[in-house]
Amino acid sequence: MANINKESRQNAFNFLSLFIYFPLLILTGYLIDKKGIHIKDLNIKELIVITLASYRLTRMVVFEKIFRFFRNFVKSNQHLYVMNTIRFILTCPWCSGVWVTLVIVVFYFLIPYGIYFVYILAVAGVASFIVLAANLTGLKIEERQPERHKKEQ
Repeated sequence: MANINKESRQNAFNFLSLFIYFPLLILTGYLIDKKGIHIKDLNIKELIVITLASYRLTRMVVFEKIFRFFRNFVKSNQHLYVMNTIRFILTCPWCSGVWVTLVIVVFYFLIPYGIYFVYILAVAGVASFIVLAANLTGLKIEERQPERHKKEQ
């Protein structure tokens, strides 16, 4: 029974995070609209830049060492329901991606010079794809090496 109650509380905090996200989303939309920018008018280049930047920042938040201290801090305080909800967001690429994309959109449209941050992340996103492709290519080559050596013997 205590476990069910604990799980219900956690689910409530997880649901509560939506009541934080959606007002932030609406506020962002309002502020972007006030600037005379219509999100429907995004061109494909802007969409690609925002997508790549969101990918890169999401990957940093969820997986990379630079955010490990923050993830560990949140994990060590997960007895607090709020921290446990934040842990879910920080460790789930799909959850984190939604929040990160909102941050990227704010930087891109609302923060002076924030577009530079977004472009840097987008270029870093392309670079990470290149690194992944090179690593996969290297692994495929290494996997074939023993076969070639066996054939030569």
